[in-house]
Amino acid sequence: MAGMRITGDQAIAYGALQSGVAVATSYPGSPSSSTIEFLRGFSESHGLYVEWSTNEKVAFETAVGASIGGVPALMGCKGVGFNVALDTVMVANLTDAGAGLVILLGDDPGAWATQNDQDTRPIAWGSELPMLEPATPSEGITMTREAFRLSRETQLPVIVRITKTYGALEEEVEPPEIPRAARVRPHAFERHPMRWVSVPGNAVQLHRRLHERLDRVAERFESAGFNQVTGTGKTGIIAAGVIHTKLMDVLRGVDTSGLSILKLSTLWPLPTGQITRFLRNTEKALVLEENEPFLETLIKSVCYDAKISTPISGKHDGSVSREGELFRGQIAEALGGFVPGFKPDRDFPPQAEHKDLPSEAGLPENCPYTPVFEILRELSGRFGQSPVYVVDPGCAIKIATPPFEMLDVKYSMGSSIGIASGLVLAGVTDPVIAVVGDSDFFHLSANALFNVAHQGSDLLILILDNATTALSGFQGTPNLGGSEPGRETLPLSIDGIVEACPVSLNETIDPWDEARARDVIGRGLRQSGVRVIIARSPCPYIEDGHCPGYNAIEAGAAVFTSNP
Repeated sequence: MAGMRITGDQAIAYGALQSGVAVATSYPGSPSSSTIEFLRGFSESHGLYVEWSTNEKVAFETAVGASIGGVPALMGCKGVGFNVALDTVMVANLTDAGAGLVILLGDDPGAWATQNDQDTRPIAWGSELPMLEPATPSEGITMTREAFRLSRETQLPVIVRITKTYGALEEEVEPPEIPRAARVRPHAFERHPMRWVSVPGNAVQLHRRLHERLDRVAERFESAGFNQVTGTGKTGIIAAGVIHTKLMDVLRGVDTSGLSILKLSTLWPLPTGQITRFLRNTEKALVLEENEPFLETLIKSVCYDAKISTPISGKHDGSVSREGELFRGQIAEALGGFVPGFKPDRDFPPQAEHKDLPSEAGLPENCPYTPVFEILRELSGRFGQSPVYVVDPGCAIKIATPPFEMLDVKYSMGSSIGIASGLVLAGVTDPVIAVVGDSDFFHLSANALFNVAHQGSDLLILILDNATTALSGFQGTPNLGGSEPGRETLPLSIDGIVEACPVSLNETIDPWDEARARDVIGRGLRQSGVRVIIARSPCPYIEDGHCPGYNAIEAGAAVFTSNP
């Protein structure tokens, strides 16, 4: 049978499908969205329920409910989304997982599509859940199957971690066989006293049980085929997950007879026995991983316990860069300083690592955000005002790009209203404006609106409703009704939610209706109290799914953050 080429993102989806996944949930965010989007194509043909949830906490909770209700479930999120879900994760690790619960965790070293350069591995480690990272698409299929199997057998949620680079990898594999059996059958809920309950009276006992379960997982990881040693040289290299794939690219065509390489794909619990044996047979070792020295620190602890004196190099001694994505060129440079006489057989320019590096593409002139920002800039100047702009992530980052360059504060999704209120409480006399996207609003900003409406404040909240989550892949937002594979969704009204709040101004405008937009925004700038303006006009690129100014909008954040 002829093979088929798949990406790493698709590989995770195939592994989940082969595991009988019945419910997949997520909030849009790269990496991980592509896997969920790919799964949507199997909704009707394989009876799979796929949901874009309002935020990652709700997505995880929905997946928990599905799993304890009797069907395997997958929840996808990026690193910052894992932060949002963590409150429930830290209880789900104590109770039972049910039919199988896997978290697809997409980290973004280099912050290609994220507001921070976060390494979520230490946070996932702190959640005390098994964590695996595939190196190739074919391994992603088998590893995802193993993650579901491990979850069922240990009754723990299991994390499969990927990165943007892994998701874009391509490999030819045998066409995966996917069962078409019914994934959901009506049944009564199986009640088990206290099985899914964590309270002060049993939390410590459940925590102890969690550690016992992790001990059993550690035993399984000692013999896991995902971890492999190649070579018998005295110079050791430990490469984590997809970094092993990059390492092998760098070593192609090079004499590796003096090297021993440990491909480490079970990130937690670590296979300490395997690591100990590896290090006992080496004279020195280099740890290759992205972002923080997570594995390096844990491996040094393993060395201490085993009384191994093998020198460990990596991020602590500056052999490997600690920030951003670890490119092949940087791996080659690290090897050059660690392996005497090492020289790769070719160059590895950074621009070859990613096809979607920020470009000089201009901003789209017909974006509905453009007239809103133009009117704000003009009227505030006329009124002698210098507003403080606090913006949520998303298309609103355009406010940082020429010709506007008005961005003052940007943190995380749902943060702008709370931060804006804090500025007011601190005595800032300049007008404070919180800019929120429609997807941001349903994600977490509505809660912040409830707070300022209840507590009282003096700020303008601008909700930009372009009917999509454009920078995450043009997924629909909750304010839209419509058809999802196999079902209909009902619209939620931003206007109705705002109407329920005691605000001093509540107006909806069409950004292209200049006369009315100027009148409403002018009143918003001059009045007091909590004022809310909803600027509503669909993104003109919803149909083709690509904003021509995407890279320039993303680059705008880099321009802002590069300033002291």
